[in-house]
Amino acid sequence: MSDPFLIVQDEVVSSFDQARMLLTSWKKLDAKRRSPQEENEYQYMTDELHSSLKAISTDLNDLQETIDVARDFPEDYGLNAAKLNERQQFVAARFKAVDDMRRALSAQPAAATAASSKITAAAAAAANSAALNDSRAQSESIALEFTNNQGQQQMLMQQQDEHLDSMLGTVRNLHGIAGTMNTELDSQAILLDEVSDMVDRTQSNIQSAQRKVQKFLSDKGNRSLHIIIILFIVILVLLLLVIFT
Repeated sequence: MSDPFLIVQDEVVSSFDQARMLLTSWKKLDAKRRSPQEENEYQYMTDELHSSLKAISTDLNDLQETIDVARDFPEDYGLNAAKLNERQQFVAARFKAVDDMRRALSAQPAAATAASSKITAAAAAAANSAALNDSRAQSESIALEFTNNQGQQQMLMQQQDEHLDSMLGTVRNLHGIAGTMNTELDSQAILLDEVSDMVDRTQSNIQSAQRKVQKFLSDKGNRSLHIIIILFIVILVLLLLVIFT
């Protein structure tokens, strides 16, 4: 059965990567003078970023709730303290990253307004400032891409570790099941031995009774007594059959 936390975690990672790429494009537009068409694109990206961050926050809240539920009885969910701490660190780091992106969205318009005022005051200074902003945006984009690559590698390693932990847990469960089955088979073998001993004893008793019947039958002078004894033995055999069947 799949772990719901891991499913939502993968969705958060995917959504977060998309939001980062969108924020990179958004910063490039924010750092320069925009044409009317670029302005529409800029507004669309802004709305899309706010919507994505809201959805990611909702998923993170759901993940935090699962951690809080499992914290009191982690063994019931196949977890331990280290695993819970690892999940808590993931959620906390993602919450912080979302807050940083939101601050970037709210801080950028003021910077854009200040840049626009400088361009109006001095065209030459604005050109230099725009070039500087482009350079900074490029540097930020490169740094962000490098950070993303590192983050993806770390997440990949983390996922591999989680898969290995899951496989280890499955192997342990199978080992426990095999041990239980072995114990059950031993118990069944003991019961079968006991039943076999009882059958042997019953068969021995029946054979002894038959020998006695034959002995009495050989004595013709005691025919009436023989008949009574035969009837008694038949009744005894029937009772034994009823008891052991």
